[in-house]
Amino acid sequence: MSYQGRARVVFFTFGLMIIFLFSCHRVMAGPDVVVSGLFNNGAILDINGKQRMLRAGQTSPEGIKLISANKQQAKLLIDGKQYTLGLSRRINNNYKQAESVTVAVNNNGYDQFITSGSINGRGVKFLVDTGATSVAMSISTAKTLGINYLAGIPIQVGTASGVVNGYKITLNNVSVGGISVSGVDAIVNQSPMREVLLGMSFLNHVEVSHKNGVLYLTK
Repeated sequence: MSYQGRARVVFFTFGLMIIFLFSCHRVMAGPDVVVSGLFNNGAILDINGKQRMLRAGQTSPEGIKLISANKQQAKLLIDGKQYTLGLSRRINNNYKQAESVTVAVNNNGYDQFITSGSINGRGVKFLVDTGATSVAMSISTAKTLGINYLAGIPIQVGTASGVVNGYKITLNNVSVGGISVSGVDAIVNQSPMREVLLGMSFLNHVEVSHKNGVLYLTK
């Protein structure tokens, strides 16, 4: 065989290897998964651009299994690993499971757990309250934080002082330590409050534990 013939064979073989390696990469690349809908015991997932609605226990044609789901998050089994994703969260072949973050909140001596944090990037003092259904603050605090509470939904709120008028709003972001949650429901009411109540609309996104007088928030 001539030199030119051998060169053509080598070039052709090299081209086939490139195509083969590229094809293998596409096959081995992990799925692109986005949570586009959540409800109790079910979720709507966009998997590689295709929408799939799964019930808890079901597996998609792509091999994605929905372990469980509620209105806040979905637990998925992907390639033998478990992942917990909230609404609009994405996982793909570049995804790395985030390490857990724990914030310790000390008792102030009056059976209260008060910690520093922020709302929409502005610093506040939080009083952790597992009995409160949502984050709650006074009108004066909302004004200080620059929150347009009047654009919220007018409601009546039961407080220790009785029923008062208030507004239901959604906060862009609530952060405590290294834990940050977006789109948190909150109540602004007429009752005077020294601290902002850190209620369940935030705490539902973390694991709350108590040990030796210290409250731990883990995400």
